[in-house]
Amino acid sequence: MEVLRLIAAGRSNQRIAHDLVVALDTVKKHVSHVLGKLGAANRTEAAARARQLGLIP
Repeated sequence: MEVLRLIAAGRSNQRIAHDLVVALDTVKKHVSHVLGKLGAANRTEAAARARQLGLIP
């Protein structure tokens, strides 16, 4: 959920990794899983879908 929130805030993978103190590859894997779970083709679509579902404000 935290990665999803940061994606929706427009953060880059590198910035997310820095903010969460995890490896860049870890963020890439999380982003991939988020996109898959939401059925989204890209980060913008994921953020829009998450808002529709009420997962993020």
